[in-house]
Amino acid sequence: MFDFLNDLLHNAVRNLGRKPLRTGMMIMGIVIGVASVILISSIGESGRNAITSQLNSLGMDGLNIQAASAVSSQSALHDIDVQKSRQVKGVKAVMPIIMQMGGAQIRNVQKQALIWGIGEQARQMQTVHLLYGSMLTKSDVQNAANVCLVEDAFARAAYKRSNIVGKTITVFVNSTSTTMKIKGIVANGSGMFYNLVGNYIPSFLYIPYTTAENLRGEDGYDQIAVQTYSESNNDLIGNRIVSALSTDGSGNTYVAMNMFKQRQQLSDVLNIITLIISAVGGISLVVAGLGIMTVMTMSVSERTREIGIKKAIGAPKSAILLEFLFEALGISILGGVIGLAAGLLLAYAATVVMHMPFAWTIQSVLFSTLLSASIGVVFGVYPAVKASNLNPVDALRCE
Repeated sequence: MFDFLNDLLHNAVRNLGRKPLRTGMMIMGIVIGVASVILISSIGESGRNAITSQLNSLGMDGLNIQAASAVSSQSALHDIDVQKSRQVKGVKAVMPIIMQMGGAQIRNVQKQALIWGIGEQARQMQTVHLLYGSMLTKSDVQNAANVCLVEDAFARAAYKRSNIVGKTITVFVNSTSTTMKIKGIVANGSGMFYNLVGNYIPSFLYIPYTTAENLRGEDGYDQIAVQTYSESNNDLIGNRIVSALSTDGSGNTYVAMNMFKQRQQLSDVLNIITLIISAVGGISLVVAGLGIMTVMTMSVSERTREIGIKKAIGAPKSAILLEFLFEALGISILGGVIGLAAGLLLAYAATVVMHMPFAWTIQSVLFSTLLSASIGVVFGVYPAVKASNLNPVDALRCE
């Protein structure tokens, strides 16, 4: 049995070597198809992971409480609302949030800034990656300290280095300027989006929410971030918070957004998009399979006399069938392996250029490998059957 398989493999390699250019073109078709599927699925997975990481950095894994409508133009959320939210059963932690567009300047470098007024719970409730210095403290919040956390990219733009803890920054809000001390350096909150579009998006700046109130000249908060003990109960807890806030008699209406569910829905959409695009890439594999079938059918015509001689000296139909199937399978497997390596390499290069973490799934690798092998078998069946069914007498007459 081993000798039989060895002979089949030897004959397949020899026959494919007769027409190296033709064989190379068939292999290239499989390579392009597999590489396309791997490249698209890997970039899709990397993008999904990067977006999930960015949503985590914004605290998007719990609840976000906002005023759906307010009776007055003043902020509709206040300390009493924070306290009520904290007292709801199932709530682990709460943090007021103020978001304000403004500007910032370090040395002679000016940037638009999205100013985040946050609390000392930020590290617990947001995935803020501290690189140097320290996070905001309870004392900073209580004293409305003029301290801030600055993004790494902003620091490097001004000082050509990341660690500028202790330096000063000028913050501009509503035509007024305030000098603050840089307390910490954090990884870019705008993440891959910053790396992709650079200065077209504002830099993130984190300050105590009490300081943000002073800068805006108005008491109250834009949002209340809520962390729950169980994300599966977010909707129930959100309804409880809305009910608690609606009893204040202000006439304001509130909404609790389940950020965990929204993140899951976004992830599902990204998965579907990746699957659809990968399927489009997989069409090239089908085209490559048709190419294999066409070329192998031509090969049967070219080797008709050879097939006749083999059958005349006693070669069974199964041997002829397996010989052609081995050739088709060899093309698809070799193309699949090369395509897999090329796809992963291209995906890695693409993620480096886009500053995204490289990611791939074993499912996509197995799918592409099995698909390429299946393509070879399925599209190799017709020429193999045609070859095995040749009449040896008619085949020997062929010139």
